[in-house]
Amino acid sequence: MKSALVLKCPMCNAVHTLKGQRNEYSKQDLYAQAKTHLRNHDLNETKAAIRKNEIVYDATEIVISSEMYQQLPIKAWMEPDDAWLPDDVMSENEGSQSEFESSVEISFH
Repeated sequence: MKSALVLKCPMCNAVHTLKGQRNEYSKQDLYAQAKTHLRNHDLNETKAAIRKNEIVYDATEIVISSEMYQQLPIKAWMEPDDAWLPDDVMSENEGSQSEFESSVEISFH
């Protein structure tokens, strides 16, 4: 089993995962990841700061089997339709069941 931290953009729903656990990253590291992506959006400084904080606050830590780990969007931000993530990560408020539920552990922060 491997850990990953899932970041999701509140503007376009693009997702990105970072290898490891949430406690392995400082807030500044996470803010930098969010800021890099938010440059693609036409936001003034205040809105960018709000969205950056939202991305970091809503980051979701998952523990996933090694086989499924390679399918995560680790290299870059990706559109949700182009990225594989466990169903429960994308719809944390819905009661959907993932076919990989037994191989995924999700922790919302």
